[in-house]
Amino acid sequence: MPLNLRLKDSSSFENYLNGGNAAAVEHVRTAIALLAHGEKSESVLFLHGPAGTGRTHLLQAACREAHHAGLGAMYVPLGEAGIVPALLENLEGVALVCLDEVERIAGNEEWERALFALVERLRVAGGMLIAAGARPPRELGLKLPDLATRLGWGAVYALRPLDDAGRLQAVQLRARNRGLEMPDDVARYILARYPRDLDSLFALLERLDTATLAEQRRLTIPFLRRFEDSKQKL
Repeated sequence: MPLNLRLKDSSSFENYLNGGNAAAVEHVRTAIALLAHGEKSESVLFLHGPAGTGRTHLLQAACREAHHAGLGAMYVPLGEAGIVPALLENLEGVALVCLDEVERIAGNEEWERALFALVERLRVAGGMLIAAGARPPRELGLKLPDLATRLGWGAVYALRPLDDAGRLQAVQLRARNRGLEMPDDVARYILARYPRDLDSLFALLERLDTATLAEQRRLTIPFLRRFEDSKQKL
């Protein structure tokens, strides 16, 4: 099952700006360290927050850290086309399972029963589930009340979005990781003129990285204006 290949190269704890989420990050990393040393940790941890709070980033960073610690880990994006309930079968042999977008399966009885069974099997096997969704377990609209209870067994963290200063830092950090220098004035220009959620900003950054490489130009405000003009003409 090649879902491990979905991990983004850029998703690590080192390049996640904690903002107000330091406690959640520390809890996840501590739980993975306990797993790696064969010590008991809680079997379920739940992260929730609106888009742009880094839920996917944290789940993929957790899988990456688990891999580096020699643990089996699986990231499963439940909102992805082609993901079916049968994929959750036989995952109890994996030390860490990370499920993204749990709200996407709420109300689907087959999915909910498959997830409930996975939680139970991981608990018995000594593995761990880190799940993430837009809302806390009891507000997801799950049909199985016991599933909401199980997902809230361990710690439940509400992830907070970054403020403007944090978004600016996040965009510049992501740019540096791609080998792209982004001056402060360029970052402020982007935040003032484009959607401010991180998913949109990072998608824009990918396009800008491609454009600067193609034209062999530095990222400047004049370059951004030409980039905008070229998009408007398409």
